[in-house]
Amino acid sequence: MNAYIIKRKRLLLYPAMLVVTLVWASQYSSSSPVSPDIEWFDKVAHFFVFGLMGTLVFRVIDLPLKSRRRWSIALIAVLLYSSVDETIQYYNPFRTADWMDLVADALGSSVAVFVYRNWTFYRHLMEWPLFGTKSEV
Repeated sequence: MNAYIIKRKRLLLYPAMLVVTLVWASQYSSSSPVSPDIEWFDKVAHFFVFGLMGTLVFRVIDLPLKSRRRWSIALIAVLLYSSVDETIQYYNPFRTADWMDLVADALGSSVAVFVYRNWTFYRHLMEWPLFGTKSEV
């Protein structure tokens, strides 16, 4: 198999791991997640977690870095997952679904993808090799 294709498939591992973690936390948690007693803390957490997801999904898409289509696909994918996540939480009696979480998710993923596209430092930080191989997206 082509080395480029293997690298692209390896990139799928990171958003997949994040999705599995979020599904587990949303579905199988028997109570609300423990968090600091700070107002709107959960919205800040949504902003950063879904910002990370936006970046990870954006990295997988094989289109030019500055492509609007690439940005749009990443944002739509994250928002679709975010909607599924809130639906799962709605049916979990120990959790609540909140439309403001969707707003935080959309803002987080949009900002993170914008920063990834336009700030070289963040892009290089996200491409830092974890297991000894550079992903070179």
